[in-house]
Amino acid sequence: MPSSRALLVGEAFSPWTQKAGWALEACAVGFAYREYTPTLSEPWLRWRMRQWSGPVSVPVLLAGPDVIRGSWDIARFAAASAGDDRLGDFDAIAPWNELSEAALAEARTRVVRCVLADPQALDEASASVLPRPLRQPLRFVARDAARRLDCKYRHLLVPGSLRIALQRTRDGLQASGCDFLLGRFSYADITMAVVLEGIAPAARIDPPLGPATRRCWSDAALAAEFEDLLRWRQRLVAGTSR
Repeated sequence: MPSSRALLVGEAFSPWTQKAGWALEACAVGFAYREYTPTLSEPWLRWRMRQWSGPVSVPVLLAGPDVIRGSWDIARFAAASAGDDRLGDFDAIAPWNELSEAALAEARTRVVRCVLADPQALDEASASVLPRPLRQPLRFVARDAARRLDCKYRHLLVPGSLRIALQRTRDGLQASGCDFLLGRFSYADITMAVVLEGIAPAARIDPPLGPATRRCWSDAALAAEFEDLLRWRQRLVAGTSR
């Protein structure tokens, strides 16, 4: 790994950022964190990535001269930096990651459209960059950002993907006979545990999700149906001291 400390750029509430951070922590890769604010942070990130055109997405890991994009590649970088197989066999993990990506794509679309329909959630979206008196007058800025996000990712939406991923996680845990999908802790457990953020957000982030935003991320029916997986996530997080 490069001698300089890596910088993880992401959005704290984002499951993709959480996957990347968890993988880095599990591999004891030292890193700093910088919060990304859509639109406002984009010029700085483009400069750091030397990417002057095309879409920009986070998480991104800046590790010396290396730019690692996306949680999957960041996890693989973390595993390579650790120099062992503590995150497991990535060929075996790949199908689980595909399930996770599809499930989170559905969750993201649901959340973005919920935020668009909820003025309080729009105001919460700008809370980190706007003082309270300006949030309502400038609500159109948050609405525009949410609309652009919906347009950017709507092609990835496959209805039903979230529930399928949850059911397969339950089946996989039952088949393994333990709390690890592949028989021992791996990135497969990380990538599927983070899917649960799409029905019952639990990640400790600063600032925490506002009440309206939390409602958008939550799905009471799926949370009740897959309560066993929420308990599994608690055990997994406790076991990895995250």
